[in-house]
Amino acid sequence: MDARDRLPVLVAGGGLAGLRAALDLAVAGQEVLLIEAGTRLGGGAAHLAALVQTGQPVQALVAELAQAVAAHPRLTVRFGCRLESVTGAPGELCAVLGQTGEGSTEQIRVAAVILATGCSPFQPGGLDFLAYGVVPDVVTSLSVETMLAADGGVVRPSDGCPPRSVAFIQCVGSRMHQPEERPACSAVCCAVSVRQALALPQARRTLYAMDLRAHVAGTQEALNQAEAQGLTVRYARPHTLAAGPDGRGVTFRFIDQQGTECQDAVDMAVLAVGIGLSAANRAMLDASGVELGRGGFVATDPYAPVATSRPGVFVAGTLGGPGEASLASVQGSAAALEALAAVRVSPPPREPLPVLVLGGGAAGLACSLGLAGCGQRVTLVEASARLGGHPRKHPTVWKGRETKEAVAQMAEAVQSLPGITVMTDARLIAAAQTPQGWTGSLATPLGTQEIAFGAAVLALGSGEARPDEYLLGRDPRVMTQLEFENWRRTHPEPDDTPQTVVFIQCVGSRQRHGFTACARVCCAQALCAAVELKKSRPGAQVAVFYRDITTPGESEDLYTEARRLGVLFFRYDPERAPRVERLGADLAVTGEDILLGRSVRLRPDRLVLAVPVVPVGLAETAALFALPTTGPGFLAPVHPVLLPVDLPRPGLFAAGLCLGPKPLDESVAEAQAAAMRAIVYLAGRS
Repeated sequence: MDARDRLPVLVAGGGLAGLRAALDLAVAGQEVLLIEAGTRLGGGAAHLAALVQTGQPVQALVAELAQAVAAHPRLTVRFGCRLESVTGAPGELCAVLGQTGEGSTEQIRVAAVILATGCSPFQPGGLDFLAYGVVPDVVTSLSVETMLAADGGVVRPSDGCPPRSVAFIQCVGSRMHQPEERPACSAVCCAVSVRQALALPQARRTLYAMDLRAHVAGTQEALNQAEAQGLTVRYARPHTLAAGPDGRGVTFRFIDQQGTECQDAVDMAVLAVGIGLSAANRAMLDASGVELGRGGFVATDPYAPVATSRPGVFVAGTLGGPGEASLASVQGSAAALEALAAVRVSPPPREPLPVLVLGGGAAGLACSLGLAGCGQRVTLVEASARLGGHPRKHPTVWKGRETKEAVAQMAEAVQSLPGITVMTDARLIAAAQTPQGWTGSLATPLGTQEIAFGAAVLALGSGEARPDEYLLGRDPRVMTQLEFENWRRTHPEPDDTPQTVVFIQCVGSRQRHGFTACARVCCAQALCAAVELKKSRPGAQVAVFYRDITTPGESEDLYTEARRLGVLFFRYDPERAPRVERLGADLAVTGEDILLGRSVRLRPDRLVLAVPVVPVGLAETAALFALPTTGPGFLAPVHPVLLPVDLPRPGLFAAGLCLGPKPLDESVAEAQAAAMRAIVYLAGRS
């Protein structure tokens, strides 16, 4: 079919996710119609002062991406245009478009639809105890971001003076059930507040939070820096905000962790507002038959993270759930791949060389399937004897799906496709770039084999760290989370369930030295296991010692369910971490109960440690391709937000745990994104 006769792919939304999806599709040879309800491209990212991941300015980078979109000949951009509904079947969908501010509509035929219309910030005026809109110096985090982006400095509205004291109040419009249902964590609010606190070094700064979630890349390091500069973190929820003397400043009350009512007075209070679907987006999704999940965002499957319930319609960005800007870029490319596969037109050029995918875990399998679905030949190389990676070895349930079963289905699909050559028990031992692409040498059971490939995706996994703490390796009852999951797999019966289990979080992560970052998935894994234990044996005593429970997005449901089932939670100060010892034949865990102001001692049958994932064998592969790595040893992308799966050498991409710790659905999205970026690269060589 001639390209001029193809129906375009419709991308709704001109934010970061929509821009990435539209440009990837266009470069790959697909006609694209991008609609934006506003008057400019860039979405929320265009108004940010800096990236939460790096603290670097972002507006010029987003503007550059927007300019590339506007200039591409296969891209048509229409402003003041909104999507109202989608009907029909994949390949020939009917989209109803409306004009912003007008009542007129039109129908167009499109091959596929990518929903990237984003979310809306929570409007806190309905929460009277926060006095937003009543007290002038109560502002939102968006207002502060606008001031920082304007480069005029942050001032309090009442008198235009720089604030000498600021209170950052978290979870406004997130993690709440009254006066409206907003149960999900909005994922980036803590990171935004930490960055804003760093931008106000002259002020006394206090951050009020239920949990300070530092999972966004760079946030823990920024938090360490902010605390060194005087930022105070209080675990409390301020209420009854009122104006200070002469109508300037803000006073409020809060209950501290010991249950004592306290008061504070600041020049300015900043409400960290969450996000949710707008009424217009809800109406569009309802009219299109697109299902929502329990958290109120578009429902997706962890193994198809950008596919909606309606075939041919895909989602990218915060419409599918809260996430940072880098995830929006990833999902934009992933949605572009899915749309390209749905159109079922192989993009030019018809590359004679395959794409080499290194790693046969969930990310490598998803990447291979995505490439093959777009007509691209693949060579998949796995060092072990079987496909599947960690999910096969350590079966768990993630977001309602059994990982072992899901990954086994992916492996079966990969092995059944004629366009994918699978090589197990094989390792890449040499690589060199040529004018035509790449050449390499594989060590196989039959000897060295030479290969040629046009591009490569590194989907190498990782392993668990083995810190020398808490008797790990010296007492068989002390296990890492993956070891405990394996143990439960071989002891699944209720009578096998331990009577007392203790989890200790942040073992070897969020440190001042070594692994400084949050390990991202440990809290969710611990809560999954804790919930399963309580359901298997309701009378069991299950306790979690934690610094902050980090369950971003809809993972907040796990935290809610664990508390409902009676899991005990004890927050600990990293300077006074829990102690583990043997008392006779027993294990004993002693920690501080901050709420009661006294120590607590438990004698668990099993002690489960949340340790971070670390690179395994990655340095050797990085050296083969002369690729840089980060401090902890993960692969370093070209840009952590705008090009998060592109590696610094042309034709090389990465996905999954080799880029750093992340939940399984994000690994799959990265795999799809890497597949699309490889297709884009090969198309650009034509």
